[in-house]
Amino acid sequence: MAKVTPPIFTDGLKPTGEDVFDAIYDLSTDVLNGRVESSNLELLDNRSVTHPYLQRRSVSGGGMVAGTCSLDYFTNTVYEHDSAGPDETAVDGFYLGSSDPEDASGRMFAPIPGASITFHLPFKAYVLLTWQVTWTSDSKIHDADGQTHIRLFIDGIKNNACNVRRVGRTMFYSDASAGNNAASSYLRDRYKSRYWSGHKWVIEPLDKGFHSASLRVIQGENVPQARVRARSMKYMFFKAKND
Repeated sequence: MAKVTPPIFTDGLKPTGEDVFDAIYDLSTDVLNGRVESSNLELLDNRSVTHPYLQRRSVSGGGMVAGTCSLDYFTNTVYEHDSAGPDETAVDGFYLGSSDPEDASGRMFAPIPGASITFHLPFKAYVLLTWQVTWTSDSKIHDADGQTHIRLFIDGIKNNACNVRRVGRTMFYSDASAGNNAASSYLRDRYKSRYWSGHKWVIEPLDKGFHSASLRVIQGENVPQARVRARSMKYMFFKAKND
């Protein structure tokens, strides 16, 4: 430990205010709290500081959000379908869709409740994200405009291609001779949905402050409806070394 040398007061002599002040307040707090210098550290066999000596959330922490219901997303197009005979109009929604979901602008993606979270980091930290989500659609084509994509966004920025998953065609005709007869379309079990249990280790530490992580959905122009159910989005953070 660093050496502490208090001032010497002589009996019968009145000390100055500076002498008293320096004796009480001029010692650095790291010395008062037992700072160990390199010469002392070399004599220690085990320098580890285990969890009983750390305050809660002093070096790590986490949180999560979750969802319990299915969410439907509709393209902004009127589709006709056969139901008990007469033609009926499907739900006319706000969602525009994209001709190419893979290269679509980030602003075209819709955040998914239950898979989107805003969190605060008390210090610069590495972040690990984990999530679970399932989704399907009523697409009848294999092309890009018949796909439904879910992609990870961090602080509002699209992540690269390894952080996106796709659902393509799900509607298949029960009778090959049915052609385009919508009444003969059905959702085949092994194609009906996809489950994504994913994770992302953010390579570069994030700065102290507020951040966001979200899964966002986009569907092709020819996907009348997509249904998404988000189970959870979790984050864990680990304190990083300051620059």
